[in-house]
Amino acid sequence: MKPVSLLKSGLWITYATFITRIFAFLSSLVLARLLQPADFGVIGIAYVFWSFFTLFIQDTAGNFIIYKGTDNPKYIDTSYTISLSIGLLLGLGMAATAPAVAMFFNEPALSSILVAFAFNLLLSSASSAHSGVMTRQMQYQALANISLVSSMTRLLCTAGAAMLGLSYWSFVVGDTASWVVSCILTRHYSGHRFRLQIDPEIRSEVLSFCLGSTFSSFGLYVNFNTDNFTVGKLLGSASLGYYNLAYQLTMAASSIFSSVISQLGMPVFAQLPTDEQQKNTLSQVVEQTAFFIAPLYALMFLIFDPQVVTFVFGSKWIPICTVIPGLLFFAYFRVINSLLFSMLVAKGRPDINARVNLQIAPIAVLSFVVGARQGGIVGVSLAAALILGIFWTIYWWLTGCRILGWPLKKFLLPCFIPILLSVPGVASSFALPLLLRPFVFLLIYLVCIRILMPKHFFLYQSVLDQLVNRLAKLRFSR
Repeated sequence: MKPVSLLKSGLWITYATFITRIFAFLSSLVLARLLQPADFGVIGIAYVFWSFFTLFIQDTAGNFIIYKGTDNPKYIDTSYTISLSIGLLLGLGMAATAPAVAMFFNEPALSSILVAFAFNLLLSSASSAHSGVMTRQMQYQALANISLVSSMTRLLCTAGAAMLGLSYWSFVVGDTASWVVSCILTRHYSGHRFRLQIDPEIRSEVLSFCLGSTFSSFGLYVNFNTDNFTVGKLLGSASLGYYNLAYQLTMAASSIFSSVISQLGMPVFAQLPTDEQQKNTLSQVVEQTAFFIAPLYALMFLIFDPQVVTFVFGSKWIPICTVIPGLLFFAYFRVINSLLFSMLVAKGRPDINARVNLQIAPIAVLSFVVGARQGGIVGVSLAAALILGIFWTIYWWLTGCRILGWPLKKFLLPCFIPILLSVPGVASSFALPLLLRPFVFLLIYLVCIRILMPKHFFLYQSVLDQLVNRLAKLRFSR
């Protein structure tokens, strides 16, 4: 794929994910004004179970289509049929277990909410297969337009329902409307009409890949959602409301970056012809990504203070300020690790991802429980930073590099060096007035790179000069 096309595709994915996140943020902003923290807590518990059931659907059939391609209709028809069948069974399973979940959390409303979510599972299974076809064919502009329309639908329906006094049901109305629109549009733009059939010759191959992806997703689910589950069960709905909003804010950027990496990285990595090219490409991408996003998360840490939270959400949400630092640390490593995740899927080895995530899961669960008991929501956020940040990163890259025969140092050092370079800027600007913090931090960060990593500094300077020159030529050509 040509660099220009690669950049264009990356911009479309970034635009699509940014649109999704900004509309989700606007929904949270509107609902934070209209609803109480306990309402956020109830729907937060429902989303934990929604995420659990969707992990058996998303990133399975779609990823197999990306990995295998769209040339052979037997593969995509088989994966689509399996995905749709699983979606139907899971929808019935969610509806059947809804009363037990509501009783466990002592929240009667959860039963009806989860039954409503069960319908969305079938829509999600159909939409993911069509999205997989579009991603493999790199129809990123169409995917971006679909994200825009479905996100707008979710915002309008959610806000409208909240203004009508539907409380946490506003989330259900918005999500359902969004999935209906997404399913219709992906089916239209993919241009593929799936047949409901399972080819016996390739069934085992599809199931093997999907099983590896499912176990990998299950491990990720436990790691990414057990903190919410723990807070909801041990600390109550109000604490979960605080934690859930902080989680949404800190994970917004990581969702954008991870989506770009997943949608663009998987097909690009899969089409690299040799193992050596895959290794070198991944190393370069890790290094450039880390040096870009480390200062971004440091800036978010400096900006999210009680004054800003009060102005945007109201004074009742000030407790989220104590949770944000730990979650930002976890969010940074979540982006970095998504690069390895995408490469392993592109190489047809989702089983490695599954192994690591399932091994880390019980450690993460234990750390969340201990964190909640000892430090409340702050303790849970610190557990996420330590276990899902540092420990998870080191162990995942160690396992992946050992199995693939790649040098660990080539990948692990770039993950941590930008964090160390950010520390002087954060420490120097933290006590300054809010408006000065970003400027002082960026200046010190650039000075640290210039002194300690001059090669990177001059590389970025060269890229910036080329960009300025191209913009100047474009301006004079008009």
